[in-house]
Amino acid sequence: MTDLTLILQSLSDTFLTFLRNIRIVDILDIVLISSFLYVVLNWLRQSASRRSLLSFFVILIVYVLARITGMYLTELLIEGLFVIILIGIIVVFQSDMRRIIDRIGSWSFFKRSASDTPDIATSIITEAAAKMAEKRTGALIAIKGREDWDRHMHGGIELDGKITIPLLHSIFNTKAPGHDGAVLSDGQRILKFGVHLPLSTNLYKMSRGGTRHTAALGLSEQCDALVIAISEERGTISIARNGQIKQLESSSDLKKHLDDFWAEYYNPAASSFSHWWKRRSLRTAIASVSLAFILWLSLAYPSETVYRTYAVPIEYRNLESTNIALQDSVPLKARLTLSGSEQAFRTLDPSDLVISFDLASEDVDDNELEIERDDINLPADLQFFEASPPILRLQRQYFVSQELPIKVPLKGQLKEGLELISLTSSPNTVTVLVDTAATQLDSIYTPAVDLSQIQQSTNITRRLRSEEKKYRFPQQQSPEIRVTIRIRKINP
Repeated sequence: MTDLTLILQSLSDTFLTFLRNIRIVDILDIVLISSFLYVVLNWLRQSASRRSLLSFFVILIVYVLARITGMYLTELLIEGLFVIILIGIIVVFQSDMRRIIDRIGSWSFFKRSASDTPDIATSIITEAAAKMAEKRTGALIAIKGREDWDRHMHGGIELDGKITIPLLHSIFNTKAPGHDGAVLSDGQRILKFGVHLPLSTNLYKMSRGGTRHTAALGLSEQCDALVIAISEERGTISIARNGQIKQLESSSDLKKHLDDFWAEYYNPAASSFSHWWKRRSLRTAIASVSLAFILWLSLAYPSETVYRTYAVPIEYRNLESTNIALQDSVPLKARLTLSGSEQAFRTLDPSDLVISFDLASEDVDDNELEIERDDINLPADLQFFEASPPILRLQRQYFVSQELPIKVPLKGQLKEGLELISLTSSPNTVTVLVDTAATQLDSIYTPAVDLSQIQQSTNITRRLRSEEKKYRFPQQQSPEIRVTIRIRKINP
């Protein structure tokens, strides 16, 4: 029972540590990578063979294991292999990648206008296709999805007419000039006819079929359109969608596929987020989230603790309210060692770090200050490990308030014919904070007044001299003193 308790406690501690280390941006990171992987996995399911897909996952698993276990040579080799694979994907699958970008750009979470009479439209297309198959009339009908398809088409004649059975039969009449091309429809109207579609190169996907079926498959590989191909040799109906083509058993199967397509692309709720989510492959979504989480856990999760040391300035606040001063030997910097994840250190700006002591509220014993976590402005995801020095030994000066007379020293002599009558200061006393260890003071002096520059009675402003080692002023600034000098002329 004790062992089970220890195991549960260890798991609980690990889980709590995980929760402390994960950030909101990490969750956003996983969501973005999951979305990207979802698109890529869907594309791989349609475009890549199972063998190549399996090979890719094997390489990825080996890379993750090499990263976790520290097999640096294997990790370096596979990273170089990834670069080669990436270049190969860009060269070989450039059209598929372009389709991925088109599909992302076509995503919409807002409602779109609905088809007015979806059941009538699907019934017309189904009935027309059934009659053409019965009469062995070859036909190719492409119905637009959400993705842009203009750049995949060539030629064609503008029509912009409402879909009707006679119109479809007349277009695909063997004597009509555009019967060998495709009809393009937006669900309600025929946009063009006689259009040339791109031909697929994946002929292994077709058991039977000629150019029409190859063109139907080719367009379905390039965009999300649904393409109906009717064989004039066999009188069969096939549909191509999402890079796959299959032959239908009956016209009722075609009606069902068309109804599903209309519900997905032309129903007003088809573009809402809830319907969008229902249409997604749950297995692919779970695989994408799981793979993104595993990648983040193995490559980005801060599993190792990093230690770094910084020289951090020290500030002493509210000295003026303590009647205390610090001598020049007081340290102004300390070396701090911090611990945390590599991610946490990436977001840290060392210039923002400061050790701060509020001397008005600090409990200072024996003139010592101990550097602690609360004295440092650290981010929440970094921990204080140690400081050097750990304790600051302060050499402090204690001051007492004292009122002293102000004296104005003189230098030089008045010019000939002038006599000094009086010299007074206003105020004539000042309150200062005197160091208790300094020699007893009996007065405070202003800077000397040069009599040789005085030619008549005048007023001069002087500031008191500051001697921080003996005394200082309560307001941290020397007060201004008004010196009044009165002179008179005398006869020679």
